[in-house]
Amino acid sequence: MIGPVNIPLALVEGFAQAWVSLSGGRYEVLDTSVGKLVAWQGAEGSPQALPDRMYGLAGVTSNELDADGLPPMLIHLPPGVVAPGGEVHCLSHQLEASTRDEAWSALRRVGRQGIRKAQKLGCRVSPLADDEYLQLATLKAHALDGRPPHPGLAPALREVFGADQVGLTGVRVGPDAVAAVLWIHVQGYGMLVDGASDRAHWDKNPNNLAVWEAVAALIDQGCGRVDYGFSPVGAGDAQFKEHMGGSPAPLQRLSADRGLRPRPGPRA
Repeated sequence: MIGPVNIPLALVEGFAQAWVSLSGGRYEVLDTSVGKLVAWQGAEGSPQALPDRMYGLAGVTSNELDADGLPPMLIHLPPGVVAPGGEVHCLSHQLEASTRDEAWSALRRVGRQGIRKAQKLGCRVSPLADDEYLQLATLKAHALDGRPPHPGLAPALREVFGADQVGLTGVRVGPDAVAAVLWIHVQGYGMLVDGASDRAHWDKNPNNLAVWEAVAALIDQGCGRVDYGFSPVGAGDAQFKEHMGGSPAPLQRLSADRGLRPRPGPRA
């Protein structure tokens, strides 16, 4: 396990800006004794920091926080950061590397084998349109009994962070889009926001190739750390992310009353 991870404020606040453009409401940045808190509130409901696939605190340098220094709201803590009353709800996976070679060395053997298998079986890296990514993400959401991302997610992230800082790495078999990874680069910190693949092609390991190419693209842009995003505890994709070079870090959340289980926030 690793931690604490200092999340750039520009990443968290930028995600909040995109969130407001998609889901409405408002956000504000609060100074606290332990870091910058980015709190979002929808048209209905209580404030939270920050919903769904993002952390709520930036600039944290300690691995253990005093929860008394934080306002009473649902708060997603950064990777590896703990606080009294917090519960582990997900895992983050982090890769530190300055070159492609370092990143490749961090992959487990099974991860590298998956990439080579994908290439051997005809998977190729290719640009994807937003609707192709959404189709894959929707198939994944339905298979997992979840909700697909907002159709405007990728455009909203580009609007906030800039087109050069947001990427959509795709993999095709023939003309068909079979895997995609949506990513962001902010101040040397890369984050894989979402990934999806077509189960009909899992035998070819297209997701291995898509994740590797997304990581490589972030390294090429100067990212020294790549965040593989949120994985529910015990989920199969947590093991996959370890195979692809990520080191696990617990993700805690604090509820508003620091006692009862919080209700999940709305999704973009």
